[in-house]
Amino acid sequence: MDQSRLDVAQLQKRNPTAWTVLLHGEPALADVAVTAVSAQPIYAAGIPKPPPTRVARYFLTLDSCSDPITLIAKRTNRTELLFYRDIAPQLSFIAPRCWYTHLDGDNGWVVLDDVPDNYTPSTWMANDVEAVVNDLTAVHAKFWQQTAYLQSRGFSHFIGQKKYTLAQLRQEHEVYFEEGPGTILSQHAVDSAGALAPALLKAANGLTVIRSLDGWPGVLGETHLTAVADLLDDPLPMLQPLRELPMTLLHGNPFSYHWRLTFLDQRRLIDWQKARIGPGVCDLMSFVEQFGMIYHNGRQGSVWPIQLRPEWPISEETMIDSYLLSLSGQLGDQINTRAVRQAIPAARCLHTLTNWFPYFANWFSDMPNKYTWQKINRMSDEQLMGTMFQPMIGFRPYLAAVFRRFLQAYRML
Repeated sequence: MDQSRLDVAQLQKRNPTAWTVLLHGEPALADVAVTAVSAQPIYAAGIPKPPPTRVARYFLTLDSCSDPITLIAKRTNRTELLFYRDIAPQLSFIAPRCWYTHLDGDNGWVVLDDVPDNYTPSTWMANDVEAVVNDLTAVHAKFWQQTAYLQSRGFSHFIGQKKYTLAQLRQEHEVYFEEGPGTILSQHAVDSAGALAPALLKAANGLTVIRSLDGWPGVLGETHLTAVADLLDDPLPMLQPLRELPMTLLHGNPFSYHWRLTFLDQRRLIDWQKARIGPGVCDLMSFVEQFGMIYHNGRQGSVWPIQLRPEWPISEETMIDSYLLSLSGQLGDQINTRAVRQAIPAARCLHTLTNWFPYFANWFSDMPNKYTWQKINRMSDEQLMGTMFQPMIGFRPYLAAVFRRFLQAYRML
């Protein structure tokens, strides 16, 4: 496809001629003509009203064809665009085909194959989970120890040794110093964290917020918070086991709702905005730790309504074993599965710190009163129904399990 002939503005304005040129990049569609184009916004699972123009399904009506062709257009970041432009063609078994990319600084616009989601995560069976884990393994095996290549394609190192100073952190993340709790990492922690220093800074501020609320009854007690504080003061016991592993391409957030499973036994992994370089076990833990959540569309105005998966089709240990066996089968003596397994507690701790505590840090802009917070947490599920705090019904038991596993992992470091 000669993209120089295409004007992104004309595609976004749904110009039939522009879309005709796009389709002509596929030899089998060289004779088609697009006569009309329409679009519908796509909303992410669990988010009632996301930005309506970020992702849309385009319907292309073709001359002399009763059924339209559908494609997905998405406004995205530089990372995801580079993935679809340079890496996705090497992962055709898992990545949607990319028809068009337009890069504008740190932002981009991509046109992708539409992939139906015939099997939602709540209906997955054991064989579905095994297949997804094996596909994730195949991605990691493909780019095993390919750090230099991935960096040349513009991907950053997740746990790399990039050095930060406190002055740099203050300049790049001033809001946490000037408007938020103002928690500052020690110089030792900043030096040890490297590229993760900004993420741990956010986690430290989240810890301060939770402590100012006297914890989260039934979810986060003082024992949990002390463990978090310990790792934020000295993150090396958590980071060193991960840095000693071979690096590969990470999806960054391969949770269940980023997978598309079809009746044709196809699987696609979408939303590569957080793609980066790192140890594959971090992707594995991201998938496992979020597997228990089932998103659903809640009442208008609710945010991230979830319910817990009532029964896992396979156990966490089976997922981990499948991942390691698959990697071993594909990589042979290139992989030390014992080292990967021993790094699982570190990956779990890092996932918990960098995925949940930054959310708590954001509460400083609308921090609940400590006494109101404690009162809310004494309310039953029935009392929370119909209130603005209804999403807590799903989150409390889910996060209680997350932080219980975190504490167990911390004690294994």
